[in-house]
Amino acid sequence: MKKNIIIISIITVIAGSLLLIQLNNSETTDDSVATASIKNKIEQQINQAIYYTIPDATTPSVVIDDTSGRIYAAYFKSENEGGNLYVVSSDDGGKTFSEPVRVNHAKDSVIVSAQWSAPGMGVGKNGEVHLVWYDADYSDPDKFPWGKITLQYARSLDGANTFEPARNPSPDDPEGEQSYPFIAISEDNSVHISYLNLDYSKEKDNSGTPTVLRVVSSMDGGQTFEKSVITDHSACQCCATVITMGPDNEVYASSRSTFLNTVQSLSDDMRTDYHGTYNDKIIIRDITVSHSVDNGMAQVFTEPVKVGKDDWFMNGCPDAGPGMAFDDKERLHIAWFTGSDDAINGQGFYYAYSDDGGNSYGTPIPIKLLSEKWIPPTTQYLVTDNDNNAWIVFVNSEGLKKSPTYDEDYTYIGDGSIHLAIVGSDGNLIRNEALVQGDITKHYPFTSSSGDKIAISWMEGENVKITIINTA
Repeated sequence: MKKNIIIISIITVIAGSLLLIQLNNSETTDDSVATASIKNKIEQQINQAIYYTIPDATTPSVVIDDTSGRIYAAYFKSENEGGNLYVVSSDDGGKTFSEPVRVNHAKDSVIVSAQWSAPGMGVGKNGEVHLVWYDADYSDPDKFPWGKITLQYARSLDGANTFEPARNPSPDDPEGEQSYPFIAISEDNSVHISYLNLDYSKEKDNSGTPTVLRVVSSMDGGQTFEKSVITDHSACQCCATVITMGPDNEVYASSRSTFLNTVQSLSDDMRTDYHGTYNDKIIIRDITVSHSVDNGMAQVFTEPVKVGKDDWFMNGCPDAGPGMAFDDKERLHIAWFTGSDDAINGQGFYYAYSDDGGNSYGTPIPIKLLSEKWIPPTTQYLVTDNDNNAWIVFVNSEGLKKSPTYDEDYTYIGDGSIHLAIVGSDGNLIRNEALVQGDITKHYPFTSSSGDKIAISWMEGENVKITIINTA
C-alpha cells in the first residue's frame, strides 16, 4: 500500500512539474508574442512618420504643446552679416509649418557659430512659448578666451506670433559663459532653466575653467526670475544639461560632473584617445542627477547622485550630455554616453532608470557599444510616450572623422545616423537601430513628446530635418 502511495506521489510531482514547465513556457511565449506585437506596432508607426525639411538652417529644437497639440520648431539661420533665431509652428501634425517668426528683436544680431547647442524651448500651460539661446561677445579675448557668453531668454504670449524683447534670466552670475540651456515647465506654469556657468575670474583647476551647473526659475511664467542656484559645484565645462519635472512638482537637473576635480595619475599604458597626450593627470567625468526638495521652488537641491559606475577619467570636456524624463508611473529614465573602458560593458551608450526619485539607479543597460576607441562627441535625448516606453535618440557618429578645417571650426566629415532606441516599460529593449542615415555630423537631435506624438529634429548637411511619429 505504501509503495502505491509513493508511486502515486511521484507521478503527481512529475505531472505537477510538467504542468509548471508548460505554464512557464506558455508565459515566456506570451511575453515574446507581446513584445513582438509591440515592436511591430512601433515599426509601423515609424514607417508612417512625417518628415519635414527646413533648408539652410542649423541647430534646431522642437516641442509639442500638451494642450493644443501644436508643434513648434526653432532653428538658427545665417543671414547677411549675422544670423537670426526663428520659430515655425504646425497645426496638422507636422505636414506643413507656418511662415517663420524671428525671435531676436534686433535683426541679424545672433552669432550662429556661438550656438553650441540647440535653443532651449518649452510651452506653458496657456500656450506661452519660451526660448533661451546665447549672446556672444568676443571683444575681450584675454579675459574671455571663448567669448563672454550670456543667456538670452524670450517668451511669446500669442502662440509664437510675436516675442518679447530678450533678456538674461540670470544677470548676476559670475562673468564667463552661460551655456547649454534646457527648459522645463511645471504644472503650475513655473519656468525652470538649467545651464552651465563658467567663471573666468577664477584660476583654472585640474578640470579646466571652474564650472557649475545652475538652475534659474520663474514662479510667474517667465515674467520675472529668481536668483539662480547651484546644483553641482563642479560640472564638466561643455556637456549639455537637461532639466525635467518630477513627482510632487520637484525639479530634476542633470549634466556631467567632475566630482570636485577627482584626479587620477595617467600612465602611458592607461592612455586612450579620449585622454590626449598633453597631461599626466586626468579628471573623472560622469553623469549625475540632483533634484529640488522645496516643493518645486527650485532653491534647495540634493547633492548630485551618480547614475552609473563608469569612472570615465579624461582630459578636456567630452561634450556629451544626458537625456532624462519621467513616465506616468514616476519612473525616472536616463540615457548617456561614456568613453570609459571601466563601464559595465565598456565604452558606449547606456540607459538606466530609478524607481525611488533619483536616489539610486538600476544596473545600466548597454544601448550601443563602440566599435572604435574614439568617436566624435554626442548628446542623448530621451522622452517617454503614453505607454511609458523610453525613446532614446542620439547621433551615432562612428565612422566620422575630423575635417581638414577641424582646428578652426570643429567640424567632421562622413556619414552618420540618427539612432533610435526604445526601452519598454518592462525595462527591455523594443527597438535599437538607426532611424535615418546620411550627412549627419552634428550631435544635437532634439526630441520632444506629448500625448500620442514624438517629435525629433536634427541637422543633415546644411538643412534642418524634423520627423513626427504618431504613437496612437
